[in-house]
Parts: sequence; C-alpha cells; structure tokens
Amino acid sequence: MPQPGIILPIIVAGVTLGSLLVSGKHVLSNRKLLGACALSGTLNSGITYLTSQLSAPPTFTQGGPALGAATEGSDYVSYASSFLVGFLIVLLIVGIALIYAKLRASKSQEDEEPTSEET
Repeated sequence: MPQPGIILPIIVAGVTLGSLLVSGKHVLSNRKLLGACALSGTLNSGITYLTSQLSAPPTFTQGGPALGAATEGSDYVSYASSFLVGFLIVLLIVGIALIYAKLRASKSQEDEEPTSEET
C-alpha cells in the first residue's frame, strides 16, 4: 500500500496560516478550519487516486500475484487513510499555531499590566 503524501496538506496549512497572519486578528472560525481540513483531505485523497490510476497494473507471476500487488479493497483503505492524513495534518498544524498565538498574546497582556499599574 502506498504511503499517503503530506506535501499538499502542508501547502494548505501554510496558505491557511498565511491568510490568518495577513488578517491580523489571529482568530479562525471553526467553519474555515474544517473547510481547510476537508479541502486538504480531499486533495490528498485525489492525488492518491490519480497515482493509483496512472501507475502500472500489478504484474502476475506463474505462481500467482506478485508480492505487493494491490487488491481492490486496499485501494479504498488507501484513499481513506490519505484523506485522514490530510485532514489531521492541517488540523494539528493550524491548531497548534492558534494555541501558540493565544498563549503568546496572553503573556504579552500579563507583561503590560504591571507596567501600567506602576505609573
């Protein structure tokens, strides 16, 4: 079974984080986050489908199917795992970035509060 790719989910996560940084609010709605995750998973699954369709069919030897020959059921598992990997990569990267931004903002607010009370 081929390994699911990770380049498209990382590109989608980068575009999502870039648009978040440009907006300046550092807030992302759940709908946009899930949309980016679903888009990433769909693109990743589509690439897996195209790769499996464009690759050479499995070869057969005299004794039966060759080692590593894909069966029909394993294709669906490969598509599902590619979708899941694409979905989770974006969810984790963007989620960790949002948590980090919130922690950093709260620390900067804590640092500013004592200076305003001293003056």
